[in-house]
Amino acid sequence: MTLTTSFLNKMFRIWGDRIDKPLEQYLLATYEEEPFPYEWSEQDLYEQIRKLIIQYNQGKLDITIPSAEERLRIRYETLKDSYLDLLAETNRLNNLIKNTRRLLNIDLDFNSSSHKETF
Repeated sequence: MTLTTSFLNKMFRIWGDRIDKPLEQYLLATYEEEPFPYEWSEQDLYEQIRKLIIQYNQGKLDITIPSAEERLRIRYETLKDSYLDLLAETNRLNNLIKNTRRLLNIDLDFNSSSHKETF
C-alpha cells in the first residue's frame, strides 16, 4: 500500500487534526513507493506517519524532499543491495545443497557396498 492524498486526508479526519502542506508533500514523497520486496499495510502507514508527525511537531524532522533523481538513486541502491543479499543467499543455499547431496551419496555408497551381510 502506498500513501495517497485521500488516505492522508482520511487519517487526519480521524485524528481531528490538520496537516501543513510542506509536511503533506514530504509524506507523499516518502511513501510514494513500497520498500521492495515488502509492502506497507494500512497500520504500518498510520504508525510511521504518526511517529513522523510527532518529530515534525517537535521540530526534529527535516522535511526537505530529495529530487526525483536522488529518490531514484536511493531506490536503485536499495534494490542493488537487496539483489546482492539474495545472490549471496542463493550461493549459500546452492553450496548447502551440494554438500547435502555429497553426504547423501557417501552414505548411500557406504550402505550399499560395504555392509552386505552374507549368510
